[in-house]
Amino acid sequence: MAHLTIYVKRSKGQLQYRDSEGNTGDTITSHAKHDEKIIWKLDKCSGISEITGIQLKGDLSILNGTPRKVDFNQWEVYTSGKAEGELSYSIEFEKCKGMKDEEVESQELKGPRPPALRIP
Repeated sequence: MAHLTIYVKRSKGQLQYRDSEGNTGDTITSHAKHDEKIIWKLDKCSGISEITGIQLKGDLSILNGTPRKVDFNQWEVYTSGKAEGELSYSIEFEKCKGMKDEEVESQELKGPRPPALRIP
């Protein structure tokens, strides 16, 4: 079964994203297909010890449920079979012990726009 993976890491005190479609940056729009698994996962050398939550904002009907924790470094959810739309998300996390930059514990829905999922 097809899946879309969104990798998360901290860089210069901000969250950075890259996905299996080749999108990278501090805000990306990832495109998923119907009935596809979406995976949020820690990137290599992420500076994050654990993803503690994923907050969604927007058209929740495009997903079958809410993201669930699979492991300390991975959350996943399936897209709906028919609905189309877009939602934004924010990642809650714990940083690695000993990190020297600021104490940011979650990425806020701020800036030009938060990262997003779009179907189709």
